[in-house]
Parts: sequence; C-alpha cells; structure tokens
Amino acid sequence: MELPANLFGSVAEEGDIYFFTSDCPVGIADHMHVCVKHANKIILLSTCSSKIDTAMRIAMLQGYDMNTFPVFTQTEENKFRKPQTYVNCNKVVELTEEEFGNLVKTCKIHKLSGNIGKIGLSLIAKGINLSPDIEGRIKRLF
Repeated sequence: MELPANLFGSVAEEGDIYFFTSDCPVGIADHMHVCVKHANKIILLSTCSSKIDTAMRIAMLQGYDMNTFPVFTQTEENKFRKPQTYVNCNKVVELTEEEFGNLVKTCKIHKLSGNIGKIGLSLIAKGINLSPDIEGRIKRLF
C-alpha cells in the first residue's frame, strides 16, 4: 500500500531543516531550507546558506535590513553543516502538504537531523515581517 503524499507533508514541523537536492524543482537546489511555518496545509520554507559575505552584499545592494538575514551558529540543536549559516527571510518557498509530500516521496527533499528551535524561529519571523519582498498574507501568519 502506497502512502498518500499529503501524509508525508503533514509531518513537517516548524523549525525542521530540509535539504533540497540538485534536481528539486522548487527553492534553491543543493541548499538547506528551514520550515518556518506549517499552517492550513501550507508549508513555508526559507533558504539557508553559509555564504555570509553574500548575504551582506545582497543586503547592502538591495537595501535590506540585516535582520532579514539572521545568522545562526552551528549547535547540537540545529545541526547546520557549517559553523555559521544565515537564513534568507526575503524569499519564502510556499508548498501545499501534497506538493511537499510528493517531493519527499520522490527523494527531492530530505529531512536533516536537528531543529532551529523557538528562538531561531522568532528571529526568522522577525526577518520575514521586516522584508519588503514578502507578501502581507504571508506576514500575517507570523
């Protein structure tokens, strides 16, 4: 018996860290993404990267508030792969539970161990609310 895709999507937890493979059709391939919200069968994920200097350049060139690029140090809780990782709060990947579940079932998204935690989620929510690029309907979820 094959499990339905939305069942895979329903187990996504806020703060969980996922890796999007090179052939993943959404988000940024070969990057980690954090589940920042799971509500009403919609999953929102923000991209993570260890290239801090790139985030600073983007922020300066685009005029973003630096709080839209919170930086996290690697811990036993979040288990990021690099000593420092930032989360881009200016772009959010929005998927239904079924879309997310299909990507998990086809091995385009893999769950990594660890969770960003409540404090990390609050920093990301702050960044999303400060971002000029995020729609109001998404900001209202935080």
